[in-house]
Amino acid sequence: MNILQTGAAQQPPPRWPQPARPRPATGPADTAEPVRTCLIRLLVVDDDLGAIEYLGQLLKGFAQISFATNGEDALRLAEQHRPDLVLLDVELPGLDGFEVCRRLRATLGLQDLPVIFVSQHGDAATEATALQLGADDFLRKPFDDVQVLARLRTQLRAAAARADDAAAELPAEAIERTRILIIDDDATSIQLVRRLLADVGECHFALNGAQALGLVDELRPDLILLDIDLPDSDGFRVCQKLRADPRLGQVPIMFLTQSSTIGHEARALALGGDDFVRKPFNAPVLRARVRRLVDRKRSLERYLDQVGDRHRQLSDSRVAAVFEACKDAILVADADDRVVMANAAACQLLGLAHADLCRLRLAELLGVDAAGHHRVQHAGGLRIPVEASSSTEGDGADALTVHVLRDTRERDRLQALLRRQDEAAAARRATASMLSYIAHELGNPINVIKGFAQLMAADRKTPLAPAQADRLTHILDAVGHLSSLLADVTDIARMESGQFHVEVGEVELGALVQQAGGPARVQAEQAGLRLSLPEPGAPVRVRADARRLRQCLDNLLSNAIKYGRDGGRVEVEIRARGGEIALAVQDHGAGLGASQLAHLFEPYNRLGQDGGVIPGTGLGLTLTRELMQAMGGRLQVHSDGAGRGCRFELILQPAPD
Repeated sequence: MNILQTGAAQQPPPRWPQPARPRPATGPADTAEPVRTCLIRLLVVDDDLGAIEYLGQLLKGFAQISFATNGEDALRLAEQHRPDLVLLDVELPGLDGFEVCRRLRATLGLQDLPVIFVSQHGDAATEATALQLGADDFLRKPFDDVQVLARLRTQLRAAAARADDAAAELPAEAIERTRILIIDDDATSIQLVRRLLADVGECHFALNGAQALGLVDELRPDLILLDIDLPDSDGFRVCQKLRADPRLGQVPIMFLTQSSTIGHEARALALGGDDFVRKPFNAPVLRARVRRLVDRKRSLERYLDQVGDRHRQLSDSRVAAVFEACKDAILVADADDRVVMANAAACQLLGLAHADLCRLRLAELLGVDAAGHHRVQHAGGLRIPVEASSSTEGDGADALTVHVLRDTRERDRLQALLRRQDEAAAARRATASMLSYIAHELGNPINVIKGFAQLMAADRKTPLAPAQADRLTHILDAVGHLSSLLADVTDIARMESGQFHVEVGEVELGALVQQAGGPARVQAEQAGLRLSLPEPGAPVRVRADARRLRQCLDNLLSNAIKYGRDGGRVEVEIRARGGEIALAVQDHGAGLGASQLAHLFEPYNRLGQDGGVIPGTGLGLTLTRELMQAMGGRLQVHSDGAGRGCRFELILQPAPD
């Protein structure tokens, strides 16, 4: 939407009204609608209790969530509650996600229900199948908070746009050839996409943002494929300009880009993008997503055509009803700048009844701040940022100016969050680069110290005195601790820079636990603890990097022993659970409170143990979580509070038979 351009933009900002204001809308006689407090209705279908718990916490305050752990319950709940959106796992007991989606699409009243598939193991073929079945999107586990929220908002926005679409299909000969505009400066990528979409529509291309903006008026595309990295701009700015053009309001925009940053995806969807696909892409997935967007646009156009025909026959009362139902705030001012009409959204935005609102001048409600941004004055004193556009009908004393206002607080909040995330990521990369350099430079002198100390300890011709030998032992312990710290710092630096790799293969879990248990049992005995390992049994094979999985287990055992109680015990368990394998380390030591759990995985944060008698760096759990994610697993922690011990679980995928 275009920012309002009026004379006020060149003049000093108007003075905001003083506290003596008309009363807010409170009674049934007021025409303002009450503030909508109901949440969206979301149905989550997943047999992974960890995923259900995660989504419940993430979407608290955003959605009213119903849960189903199998396909039969999902279909029953969908019939009963008619949710606004469904998050549907592919792998379910009984009916799988694909069959649930087929039945939803075949059920009267649920056929247009937005469905987002989720999967732990979803490859490109799985995603393509989901989209061909009519799914609206596809997410992979493990989830990312920003991506989940952005995708949900995008699908809800798309569902609202087609909520009233009941038009019949047009004859095939009446449908124009689909026009696709590719905005990309990579000639190879353009040719590949044109070849893949040849049977979908005519592909045109622009090599930069300026060329694209000049071409859209002539081409009037049905779909835009937009890269982020362009020679003269970036895709985000181009998307903003395209979305500001009212003639392109219904044209879907798919970001097709090399970027792998989650923040970029969330920003693209927040700016009005309809989908986000990363290069290199899978051909069937791209074709399915393109067809979905094109079909959605065609369906909406048919509906709008019918609405246009009906509008020519609407009475004044029906036009007023449409005016009132508009989601954006609309203010109509006469030639003297007095408000003569306002819809329910405007009354809600300004906190005023319709009668009170129409006693004011527009300048008392809408102004420009010192930074040149439009803001409206709420009855409670709050200045709310808005996007504003205007149009004038009539001339002279009969002129009416229509102002359409959109509250931008949520968008501004999300953009600020994304900026902070980008800044934090840049700071982490800079820190990782510095630490990597330091670790590399310190490695050589530390190896020299370690080597000479070992030679002194092994010298039989000139043995050290007992006191000197004891001191040398402390030196070797300190060097070993420092070497371990540098190894952790190096791993963290590689992860931050994207240069860290794991070699996933088949690992026999029981044998690995027994190997790690030998050194850990010695440490436990020295600390006055008992270490309990699982009894040897049938082989349990998982997918992991054996060396990195051993590193994760060593970290958990070391922590359990360091923070255990004297005379207590540490227990290691292997359990199959919900199609996954859990390797758990349970201690009965100090435990963790809620505030400590919130900061548990922050690098270098020892949760108040800095300077204490227990050694550590605050990197072990951070590194363990990153390693598990790199291997396709995850790290979970449970604690009932301070003094009640902790249970850490490494959740792994079983190796295929």
